[in-house]
This record gives sequence, structure tokens and C-alpha cells, in this order.
Amino acid sequence: MMSVIVLFETPESEGELSTWSFVNAAHHRDIIRIIFEQTGEILPEYPLDPFDPENMNTWLYNHQQMHTAQNAILGIGGWNLLELNLKNPEAVANWIWYHAQEHLQAGQILELG
Repeated sequence: MMSVIVLFETPESEGELSTWSFVNAAHHRDIIRIIFEQTGEILPEYPLDPFDPENMNTWLYNHQQMHTAQNAILGIGGWNLLELNLKNPEAVANWIWYHAQEHLQAGQILELG
């Protein structure tokens, strides 16, 4: 299981983005697996790694679908994660924080790291 702490770190290099992307996808897989084990619910899984800034709209949509599904089952009031302006560092940092909050809540509910 991947540590959610990495998801709070705003990537500042290609290497950090790769790490963030991998950890995000792995944490989603853990969430999907644990929800299935606990409830029998099968949640959608979309390819999230690697994150491709050139194909960001599809990634954002698919990623939001995964968050919406997990949040509904876990009772998490989610954020709109469909908008991300990579050219605005403050917007990126805010998006990272809101996104990580959802992962943290899911991890706490499911007792993930």
C-alpha cells in the first residue's frame, strides 16, 4: 500500500510528477480493492499512470469519475477535480491539496496508509 503523504507534495520536476502519478494510481487501486473486499462493490478503474499533461482533459475526467465513485460509497464530500491549470502554480498547489484531502479521508475510513 502506498503512503498518501506523497499526494500532498506538489510535483516540481518531471521525476516528482512521475512519483506522484504512480502513488496516486496505486492508492486508487488500494481504495478500489479494499472497497471491493469490504462491500463487494466494483468501482471503475481508469489508467492514471503516467499522468500526461498533453492529454490532461481525459485524465481529469477519468480521475474525477474514480473519486466520485469512491466518495459516494465512503460518504466523502468531494471537490471538483476536473479543473487544473498547470500554468498557475497556486492553482496546482490548491488542486493537489484538495485531491490529497480526499485520498486522506478515504485512507482513514479504509485504514490505508
